[in-house]
Amino acid sequence: MKTFSIVVPVHNEEFFLPLFLKSVCSQNLLPEELILIDDNSNDRTKKIMLDYQKKNNFIRVFSHKSSSEHMPGPKVVNAFLFGYSKLTKPCDFIFKLDADLVLPAKYFQLIMNAFSNPKIGIVGGILIELSKNGTWGNSHPMKKNHVRGGLKAYSIECYRKIGGLIPEMGWDTIDEILANYHGYEVKVLNKLKVKHLRPIGNVYSRNSSFMQGQAFYKMRYGIIIGTLACLKGFVIKKSLSFLFWSLLGLLNGYLKKESHIVTKSQGEFIRKLRFKSIFKA
Repeated sequence: MKTFSIVVPVHNEEFFLPLFLKSVCSQNLLPEELILIDDNSNDRTKKIMLDYQKKNNFIRVFSHKSSSEHMPGPKVVNAFLFGYSKLTKPCDFIFKLDADLVLPAKYFQLIMNAFSNPKIGIVGGILIELSKNGTWGNSHPMKKNHVRGGLKAYSIECYRKIGGLIPEMGWDTIDEILANYHGYEVKVLNKLKVKHLRPIGNVYSRNSSFMQGQAFYKMRYGIIIGTLACLKGFVIKKSLSFLFWSLLGLLNGYLKKESHIVTKSQGEFIRKLRFKSIFKA
């Protein structure tokens, strides 16, 4: 029987964490290991984790020291990589989940079913958020073939082939592009809806927009496609601030000649892929 394990980086999630853990522990399929990483929290997060660890023998809790800022990108990936290093049991699939989610019933079973196709390397459901009028819906439109960073699942072969996760802003785009580069497909299960309790817009900042632009440079987008990507982000987010700071981050990469995070051949693949998709939703 195919097995899976989960790594969850957590920073100051005392309000959402109990709901998340309850939704995980009530699934009809349970992981070999659930690694919970307390990433420099200063609230009751770790206590909640330890309480669940006492009641569930598949849960293990570790502490990871990083910045105190609630920041997407390198912070969360470094915490995940730390958690991944703590896995002790072999598994066929690895999940990277956020702690501000509520999983629907049979979530893991449906994800595992999708992996029955060996060409699939990354799978996930979709995130829905609570709107101002009190209804749940997809308030953050993304590409139909993009799995959001908060609910990634990888076949272990795909994960190893792409070299693991890269601790950079835009990591959850890089992983999918590299999966495509190595011949894997990305599968979004649009009927599998996961409640996201913390709205995406609440965690982004000027700094993250700047880092997004830097990521376009580091992924070898080139100046033209990089600029178009910044403009596309502006259209989606409806934020002049994002446009300004992402363009500044892109330019900064060229001025400082920062290191790239993909090879030249991967960069060529990325540019071709992005050129085809840049005007698509």
